[in-house]
Amino acid sequence: MSKFLPVKIQRILRRNLSNTQVRLLLILMVPIIFIILTVGFSSYHTSKEILQQELNEPQHQMLKINMNYIDEYLIESDQIAVKLALDNNVYRFLMNQSQNSYENIKEVYDKLATITKNSSFIQSIYIYNVNSDSFVAIPQGFSSSSSTFNDAEWTSVVDEFNADTARIVKYRNLPEGAKYKGSNISLFRKINLQGETMGIVAINLNQSELFSRLRSSNEPPSNSMQYILDQNNKILHTTKNHTFDIETVSYVNEEISNGNLNDITYNDKILLANQMESEFTGWKYVSVVSQESILAKSKTVRDVVFIVSLIALVIGGIAIFFINSVELKPIRRMKELFSVDDDPLYRRDLLHLEDIIDDLVSDHAQLSQLIKKVKYEAKSKFLYDIYIGRLTNRAEQKDKWQAYFKEWQEDNIQLLVVSIDNYPAWKDSVAGNYRSVVKSGMANILTEVLSTHFAVEAVDIGNDKMIIIIQHLEGKVDVLNHLKIALTHVKNILGFSVSVGLNQTGVSFQELKSAMNEAEEALQYRLFDGYGNIYTKVDHSQEDKETNIEKIDHLVKSITLENPMQSIDDVTTLSQLFHESNISPELAFYFIEQVRKVIFTENKDISHATFRTAEEIRTMNLEDVANLFKERISERIENIQKLNDSKRYVMCRKMIQYMNVHLGEPIGIPEIAESVGVSVSLASQWFKEEMDDTIYGYFTKLRMERAQELLIKTDKKIADIALEVGYQHENSFIRKFREYKEMTPGKYRKLNAE
Repeated sequence: MSKFLPVKIQRILRRNLSNTQVRLLLILMVPIIFIILTVGFSSYHTSKEILQQELNEPQHQMLKINMNYIDEYLIESDQIAVKLALDNNVYRFLMNQSQNSYENIKEVYDKLATITKNSSFIQSIYIYNVNSDSFVAIPQGFSSSSSTFNDAEWTSVVDEFNADTARIVKYRNLPEGAKYKGSNISLFRKINLQGETMGIVAINLNQSELFSRLRSSNEPPSNSMQYILDQNNKILHTTKNHTFDIETVSYVNEEISNGNLNDITYNDKILLANQMESEFTGWKYVSVVSQESILAKSKTVRDVVFIVSLIALVIGGIAIFFINSVELKPIRRMKELFSVDDDPLYRRDLLHLEDIIDDLVSDHAQLSQLIKKVKYEAKSKFLYDIYIGRLTNRAEQKDKWQAYFKEWQEDNIQLLVVSIDNYPAWKDSVAGNYRSVVKSGMANILTEVLSTHFAVEAVDIGNDKMIIIIQHLEGKVDVLNHLKIALTHVKNILGFSVSVGLNQTGVSFQELKSAMNEAEEALQYRLFDGYGNIYTKVDHSQEDKETNIEKIDHLVKSITLENPMQSIDDVTTLSQLFHESNISPELAFYFIEQVRKVIFTENKDISHATFRTAEEIRTMNLEDVANLFKERISERIENIQKLNDSKRYVMCRKMIQYMNVHLGEPIGIPEIAESVGVSVSLASQWFKEEMDDTIYGYFTKLRMERAQELLIKTDKKIADIALEVGYQHENSFIRKFREYKEMTPGKYRKLNAE
């Protein structure tokens, strides 16, 4: 295509089409124009189809009404013709050879006159005698020959009748002498007598009455017309009040004969036709309507929509150019900065400009995230260094505060120490890799609730604790209510409780360390008051003055693992004394730490999983601390019990081994107890508990089992066997054997020998 265009035009097109704004406008205009055209023309054709459907139905109904009306007249005329064919006078007229009976002709004439007078749609009636070629007619009277009858040209219709046709309705041309007596529309019915066609009844219809339902010629012209075609497609009648000429009607007839009824176009006119055919006459009733007037408003609406859409498109194009010239100016500037084309007339778009911008935006977003992360970490380290006492230099504190918290004021700061209640239990319930996530969720909940009225910064300082500093944004809002809401949300959402220590008044950034100490000191009252509360500093002037302190100190020193049963009672008593005494949490934790060291540090059986540090103990209330200590002491008791149980079982096995070795010796319980180094009573107690039998009974059972073996496998005398199993007297052995086996040794040997 380029070789057919001048070089100058090619350069102009290339320069404009290479411009992003021009391409954008073209991309927007093409689909918009397509949509506008589609909507406009589809709405036009849709409305056209709807109007055609709405118009077609009344036209169809009108044709049906007119056809039924005309058919009723014709059917009634046919019935009159049938009655005349059966009339006696007509019969005599047709069968009388002389044809000169005045009375007969007069009777027939009077009959015809009466019918014509009483019917508005019958203009005249002829009765034709085929054999004699004579007529009786109203109003002409009697004619003896067709040559003397002024309307006799129709008699050739007799040749059109056949065996299946007894009635014919047709249009005919009248001769000059019969224009006021005959009719162009006539109904002919043959009269058969004795198997032959003897006559014809011709009823000439009054056309003005017959077609009176159709529009009369004196109505004003319209864009529609109706007309009737006979069996040969010859026009029988047309309405005169129309604007269609004869050529249009002929063209419509041709289209209708080809089956086309819709959108008949002729001489720039679009016509809609409707047709019905009468079963009685075979006539076709046709209605033709011009659609121009009907669709005029639809076309107007279509044109208006199209013009308005074009105007909107032009306005949109102007708006796009304006927006491009103002809003996209930075983009064009970037294109100029990144341009590598030296041609001033043809500067291509940088296809990689979008990628460059994406990289810049992505790098900016990553850098912003990195800055936020570094800033958060710097804030956290700043507060953590103050908390652990690493940052004490006031000048350095001020520099870092102004760098990290420049949007904050330097005073009126409140500090919260948030701690997870019963941290050991929480740590056991949350997997290690999820603990930081859960604590982040806790920080988010607290921050979200407080940030509605406060500037908030939260720092995780490890394990159970978190430090939050807040500052009022505007006015004075009670922080306690917000904290209660936040603690409730943490409990409901995360499923665990936290307690908060709060310094009472606002401080400057240089007093943050003292505020932290105050909040932590207040948080210690969780030991007495329980979980999920907010604690502030209280007056300690009356604390630690009770005489119970000496009792507590003595009780703490008495708790030892050497006597665990007593230690459990001492822990219970210690817990009660803490509740009854006006003692500070700090002193209470001092005594608790002494007990913790005894239970956890001096107990070698404590595993790493069950070991509890002093910091973990400080997250628990007094009841949970007491229960923890008693659980560990109970475990100590169970371990001792297991150890003792294991020792007794070993001792019992040693005693049984001693019995087996000394089975033939005359030993007793003292010798057996002495073999394991315990007293007779303790040996008897252990043996009974472990083996569920006495030492004597178990030893006797071993002797009897050995005696049974010797009785069966050897031929030794019973006296010798008695000595071998430890009995010095044979009778004593026999008596004991009978108690054990319910038979004598001799009988037992005899039974087992058989």
